[in-house]
Formats: sequence, C-alpha cells, structure tokens
Amino acid sequence: MKVLRDIMSPARDGVLLAVDVYMPDEGGPFPTIAVRTPYEKSRWEQQHRYGKEYQNPERFVAAGYAVAVQDCRGTGNSQGKYFPWRDDAADGYDFIEWIAGQEWSTGNIGAMGSSNLGSVQFQYASECPPHLTTICPCGTSNHVPFFRHGIMNLAGASIWYLQQADRAVKRPDLAPETREILQKRIDDIKADMDKQYRWLPLKDVPLAHMEETGIQPFYNEWLSHAGEPWYWTDMKLPAPIRNIKVPVLLLTFWYDHLAKDILDAYHELKNHGTRIVQDNLHLYIGPWRKYPGIESGETDEWDNGRTQTDILIEWFDYWLKGIMTPIMEKPPVFYHTMGKVKYYYGETWPLPQTKFTPYYFASEKGANSADGDGRLQMEIPTDGKAFDEYDYDPADPVPCRSGIVISPGDSLRQSQEVVECRNDVLVYSTDVLEKNVTVVGPIEVNLWAASSAMDTDFTAKLVDVREDGSTYNITEGIIRCRFREGLDRAKPLIPGAIYCYQINMGGTGMVFQKGHKIRVEIASSNFPKHDRNMNTGHAIGEDAEGIVAHQTIYHDADHPSYIMLPIQPVSD
Repeated sequence: MKVLRDIMSPARDGVLLAVDVYMPDEGGPFPTIAVRTPYEKSRWEQQHRYGKEYQNPERFVAAGYAVAVQDCRGTGNSQGKYFPWRDDAADGYDFIEWIAGQEWSTGNIGAMGSSNLGSVQFQYASECPPHLTTICPCGTSNHVPFFRHGIMNLAGASIWYLQQADRAVKRPDLAPETREILQKRIDDIKADMDKQYRWLPLKDVPLAHMEETGIQPFYNEWLSHAGEPWYWTDMKLPAPIRNIKVPVLLLTFWYDHLAKDILDAYHELKNHGTRIVQDNLHLYIGPWRKYPGIESGETDEWDNGRTQTDILIEWFDYWLKGIMTPIMEKPPVFYHTMGKVKYYYGETWPLPQTKFTPYYFASEKGANSADGDGRLQMEIPTDGKAFDEYDYDPADPVPCRSGIVISPGDSLRQSQEVVECRNDVLVYSTDVLEKNVTVVGPIEVNLWAASSAMDTDFTAKLVDVREDGSTYNITEGIIRCRFREGLDRAKPLIPGAIYCYQINMGGTGMVFQKGHKIRVEIASSNFPKHDRNMNTGHAIGEDAEGIVAHQTIYHDADHPSYIMLPIQPVSD
C-alpha cells in the first residue's frame, strides 16, 4: 500500500483542503472511497489503521480500492475556518468531483464514516454530485445531533465543543506560553463538568466562551437559535435527504446515541426518497461496538463472523465494481436482538409481521418511584386512580442513567436504581412475564398530561427488570412541550390543560425474558444528557433560575396513556 500525503484539493471558493490517499502499490485507477473528517486525518489514521478499528484503510486497499481522507475546512492541514456543518455540503460536493478527476480514481466513488463523518455524507449527497455512487452513513444524523426538536443534548454538545477547543489550541501559530495558558483553562473546565452543566444562565457557561483558542463560537450561536428553524435551514440542516439519488446503506447499533436519527432517516428515505433510494436502501443494526452485559457479545462481529468492514466491502464491491456479493442476496434489513442474542433479516423497518401492542399505564395509590404501584397492562384502565402526579424542580433534575451520551467510555447499559428511587419519576411495570416477549421495532409513548407551567418536558424510558430486581435501560425519548406540533409551530401550554403527547423513543430489538418485567419510567428531565427545561417558556440558555412545575399524568378511559410496543410473533 502507498500513501499520498497532504494533496491539496480546492473548494469552489479557492480554499485548499488537505487529503491523504491510500491505494494499492501497483495498478489503477481504482474505485474510491471518500471520507471527510473534522477530527484530523492523522487521528483518523491512528484510530482506523493503527488502532485496528473498523474501516481500516488497509482492508479496503487490499480489496482494490483507493481511500481518500480529507480534513474538513479549518481542521488538520486544511485552510479556512471550521464551523461545523456550515460548509460541508458544498465542500463535500467539490471533494467528490475533485476525486473523479484524479488519475488514480475510476470516478466510481462511495463514501463511509460514522458520527460527524456520516452526517456530512447526508449533506453532500443531498447536493447530488455527479460522480457519487453510494453512501454509507453510520451512527449519525442528518440533523445537528446536539439540537433536536428544540432540545439541547447538553452533555454531548459541551464535550464536543471542548474537543474542538482542544484541537484549536494545538495549532502551530500559537505562542507556547499562550498555548499553555489556554490548555490549562480547558483542562480546568473539563475537571468539573458537572459545574459547567449546572451553570445558569446556560448562555454564560465558561466552556462556551473559548474564543481565545481560535475556535468559532458555534456553541452559543446554536444555543441562541435552538428554536428557530430558519437558522438550521440556512445551514442545510436537516440535510434535504429526499434529494439523494444514490443507493444508501445505513448502519447503527441499538445503544448509539444517534440510533433514533438513523431510524428516522430510514423512514424518511423509504417513504419519501427518490425511487433509486427507495429501491436500494439497506439498514444494518448490529454490534459494531463491543457489547457487555445484555448484548452478550464479546467481539465486533455481526453475523457469520463478518465485521462491519466486511459488510462495507461487500456493499462497495457491488455498487463500485458491479460484483454480486452476499449483502445484495439477502433482505435489506438486518438486526439483532438483545436479551437473547440472535441475528435476523427482514424486508422493511418496521418488520411486516410486527403486531403493535399498547401497554397501558395504571395505578391504584400512585406510581411515584419503584415503591409505587404503577402497572403496565393490556387493557385500558376503567377503575383505580385516574392520574399520577409529581413536581419537577429544575434545580434537582433526574440524573441521566441512559447509556451512551457521547463519550465512548459511557456505559451502554446502566442501573436505574438512583432514578427509580425518586418521587418525581413515575414507574409502571408489567407482571412477571410468563414467557419471552420479543420487541423489535419503533417505540412510542402516547402520554396524556397537564402541567402548571407554560412549558416543560416529559421523558419516557423503556426498562428491563430482571428476576433479581435489577433494572437496566433499553431506549428512551423526550419531548419539549411548546414544540409538540413541530419546531416551526412553537406554542406555550395553557397551565392545567390536558394535552396528548407522542414521545418518539427510537427503536430496539429486545427479548424480555420469562421471569423479567417490562417497565416504563416517566419523568420531566434526563440530566445532563438534555438541558433542563426551566419551566418558564423562555428561550434555552436565558434563565438564571427556574420554577417548579406540577405535572399530572392521566391514565383513565378518556385519557389512556400507553407505550406502543412492536411485538414479534417469535416462539423460542
């Protein structure tokens, strides 16, 4: 394998972006796989080539491909200023077309990458560069992942912003003494992130004011426009993925913090995409991270000993070389179940045989905490208590125990003990299961609720209760009430009025085993994964203090709150 270093590819405005190219020692030209990264291509090489992570360029070169990795504008050895996602649609288009003109490329170009490296694929694929043949976004979003539906992923945005500041202070034009001072400031902030998360007003949080490092102040800019759709549209976010005209392979795993976004992208592309995408859309949900605990797997293999890289090579071999491969001979949806690990293929998502089944909330005395008597039952409640209630205090939010936030070190599954002991968390559980219940597909909570506030949040979490009483998160969702009709139709609540909310919880593949219980938690915060709703109705980041909201969750015959579970007719 030979590597060409720091070839400069021009963007349309004349800014030069640095590219490393990996290719076979002999022969050519080669079908080419494009990667764009804001994390520096030298770091990408350390992770994927020398760190032996998935998407190792040596594997693709051995299979006859060139791999072109570009530093995004203003990162690594590229010129310009980096502002996440602002230039990526145009720069990505120009990168694809530049590759097509190189003597080492056949002009058949695919793309791969996860997280930010996946989201930029959605952006430039939506611009339809003529030589782009296929994309493979993995664990990503066609939105800004830190701001969805008017809600901020507080921990994720904060950690990510500090990562960019870390890189910015390493630039060579900084004097050593200045670099040392700025690095110490960053390190001091990182040493007490809880202090940063709890800072009020949020717009004044120290981590958001790092301009001396040379980083663009996008944290506060995003914060100030969180509820303004026009701002994100100007950045081409969400990416207009309905425009994409090439085959798409979507990849994720159940506990990825962006799995919900991948499933939403699948739904949009399958139902509203171009014909070529609808006919050539594949979804793979597999363990491309090591899964301790309920996953039971100890490797990054998917099925039949194949890794994610094997699957990508099969996909590229078909679309870039015209070779029939196993991935094209199997149904287009692949998934695995947790709890009892098995691998399956299906024709669509959700699976055609899915029986969507409501499990209704009910209680007699009250569902507050795991010590309450909240129930999940198959019948609409006709007796017992008509509602449950609690107070949500932004000064004392429910702690996040819901798997990965953004850091790779986060535990994928976590005990719910510290959550379920709180009176501001409602807990609804089935009876002990008499047989396995297989849940595979999208999950939604239909919640009838009232609040004393003009705006507030409601959260929902699906939980597995084991025979020994231990509890672990499966999937979750949140809604900010003023955006209940959409980000472009913000409406304050009428205090005390009852509304029906649909809480999108993404999806899962879970076998709840005989002897376990299925559980749902309802609360009004999940901190610091999400910013606290201060219950004032003001914009995110403005409030120096919040107000306590009294929340009422209804579950009578006229207001039947429930979780809709996608039950599979599996007997095992």
